[in-house]
Amino acid sequence: MNRTIPQASGRSDAWRAHLQEVFREVDIPAGPVADHVAASIAAYCGRYHPLGLSRSDLVLLVARAFCAINDRATAARALASMRPHARHAERWLEVLSELHHFPALLPYFSRGIIRPADWAGANLDRMWTLDFGRLAMGEAERHEMVLYRSIRLIIDNMLYFWDATGGEGVLGLKGLQTLRIDGGAARPADLTETGELMDYVAGLLGRQRAVRGWHAVPGLINLDLK
Repeated sequence: MNRTIPQASGRSDAWRAHLQEVFREVDIPAGPVADHVAASIAAYCGRYHPLGLSRSDLVLLVARAFCAINDRATAARALASMRPHARHAERWLEVLSELHHFPALLPYFSRGIIRPADWAGANLDRMWTLDFGRLAMGEAERHEMVLYRSIRLIIDNMLYFWDATGGEGVLGLKGLQTLRIDGGAARPADLTETGELMDYVAGLLGRQRAVRGWHAVPGLINLDLK
């Protein structure tokens, strides 16, 4: 994955210059508003992402920045250049306008690992998809303990989604088969069978009812079966 990492010298100017390139690519016209947005994003990147960002991260930040100034048309133009975000731009515009816990979620959002609900018949408010098929994992990470710890970290970052509804909502899981780890000769059974993964996520959510004072627990759907 290519990352943009401005040099330490003149880093803010380097961020702004690169963002102006991104603006041109997604057809955002130059002008005072664009300059102000670029300066704001440059400051944000310098504070939260000193090691750099991917292009998809930057484009999503651009969309969020224009949502913040209530220019949804420009934000939608940025989202239109992204996949799978373009298919659900309206819901993304709502998410980017209201979500406060953004820095930790940015890489999951920009890669489409976490995204708003996109299955037919769903009430979209507080409905989310967690797509493990988009989660890039190296061989060193394909270990049972590391894998479950990674899942827990992702779920921990999603809990804020259901605080406003006291735990009411739905989480749809996709790409569960991509997490399969063969136990080998010593343990021939699949270490990450789909049912076990669903039970693990359900347990993580269920424990939050008392911790966060929810009156309900988000339901789970295996979207690979739909």
